[in-house]
Amino acid sequence: MNTTTDKKQVRILFEILSRKGIKDFVISPGSRNTPLIIGAARNENFRKHVVLDERCAAFTGLGIAQQSGKPVALICTSGTAVLNYAPAVAEACYQQQPLIILTADRPPEAIDQDDTQTLRQHDIYRNYIKYTVTLPVEINKPEDEYYVVREVNQAVNAAMRPPYGPVHINIPLREPLSGTAAATESPRIIESVQPQKTLAEKTLAELSRTISESPKIMLLASFGQYDKELSDALARLARYPQVVLMTESISNIHAAGAIKTIDKVLTAIPNGEEPTYAPDILITFGGSLVSKMIKRFIRTYPPREHWNINQSAALIDTFQALTRQIDTSSPYFLKQIAERAVANSSSNYSALWHELQEKAEKEKNTYVEAVPWSDLKAFSILMPAIPAGTALQLSNGTPVRYAQLFRCDQYATVNSNRGVSGIDGAVSTAAGAAIATPGRTTLLITGDMGFLYDSNGLTIADIPPTLKIIVMKNGGGNIFRFLPGTSVLPELEHYFETVQDVKVKELAQINGFEYFEADNEGSLQKAIPRFFESPTKALLEIRTPRVENDKILRNYFKQ
Repeated sequence: MNTTTDKKQVRILFEILSRKGIKDFVISPGSRNTPLIIGAARNENFRKHVVLDERCAAFTGLGIAQQSGKPVALICTSGTAVLNYAPAVAEACYQQQPLIILTADRPPEAIDQDDTQTLRQHDIYRNYIKYTVTLPVEINKPEDEYYVVREVNQAVNAAMRPPYGPVHINIPLREPLSGTAAATESPRIIESVQPQKTLAEKTLAELSRTISESPKIMLLASFGQYDKELSDALARLARYPQVVLMTESISNIHAAGAIKTIDKVLTAIPNGEEPTYAPDILITFGGSLVSKMIKRFIRTYPPREHWNINQSAALIDTFQALTRQIDTSSPYFLKQIAERAVANSSSNYSALWHELQEKAEKEKNTYVEAVPWSDLKAFSILMPAIPAGTALQLSNGTPVRYAQLFRCDQYATVNSNRGVSGIDGAVSTAAGAAIATPGRTTLLITGDMGFLYDSNGLTIADIPPTLKIIVMKNGGGNIFRFLPGTSVLPELEHYFETVQDVKVKELAQINGFEYFEADNEGSLQKAIPRFFESPTKALLEIRTPRVENDKILRNYFKQ
């Protein structure tokens, strides 16, 4: 008979996780979490990924969940290890990704008694989780076992119920920690059956009639995961003359007729004609927007109605014009609307925007062809050259913004940590994404500061050879040169950009990445095919001038 930990509450926990189909466990070494490590390591149903740094571990789990669409369990020891999960937990909350956080803890008598690796762990992530529970230290009576079974079922069900999100199970443990026993538990499994949130036919008819009769409707998609039903519904709606579909690159919308380079097109609107392009009805869905320009445009020229499709408990009023929050899933709602709405033949709203898009494309292409070597020039060469079927990961700061300027439809998926928009876990998230999908290329494009910030992610042992990383090395946090507030401050270089020479090549080589480099157009064009054809994990360093990039990008929008 198989043996596992002798801690009964832990045996029950892992049996429930196994029977609920949880497969991936990201484990960080420790002492207090010994029973949890034994429980996971000795279960043949689990895929185990060992990551030393808990911050990297949590972002790795996020990347796996992001690509697999399944909950991922994290295991760490007590103390500050628990706090190191916090950035990824917050990101998972706002990305609505299901993480099951398993933290070992000291027994209650040790808390606040100057014991080592001890802090107040109960409800530690209170603002960013769907459910939390601290299990009993021991199971001494049937009521204890009943409580553990009920609470673990409830926590896992919460993670797996839309809108998805992280949950926290805190597990206080007394020594000895390394004892083993037979794996004999067969706890009760409580399934959660969730009905689809549907709308009454009367409501659907009313909203569809509004769509049919209104002359100017804008559908605006921010970040989200690919959904075929959603993309098909949007493609159908985008054929209507009164509808313009605007999608950000990380929306993962594959729909004909979409305008995918929002900022590029917005800057082509002739002065004084902005009200002509403003929608009467704005319909939004997905997470937070990357484009500040579309937010400013809509706030300046607010719609008569704004519908937000969102299953969150919070009212999401990004544009300060919200009139309806539609509490159902985007694929369901837009499919129903697409089946009922009809074309408004008197409208030319879609044509107006698509003519503007063609104009913007020509003007911007002419500008980009003429600019000297810079981030913009490098992205213009790089983005179309990314192989079809690549899973693209974009770091925050400038990479996610530059990528939005180029329409490239060959990617399998495009993701970025835009829930909270930090730079702290881009490498680890990309590593997790690559681990989840080893059969295809995962490409991370990051800045040198973001790369340095999460360089521990390079040490993850499970990184497959399909992970490729591009580091845009411009000598600092270039985003602060674009922001109107920081760009004019005398403290810019020392306190915001934190100008430094990141040793990209050395970090790549000591972590087993094949290294490539480019510092001009010719060398980049030569490096790209060799970089992507590399049979192992690889890194391409692209060096650009630090003080020219902001001027070139500003002129791009002004010209």
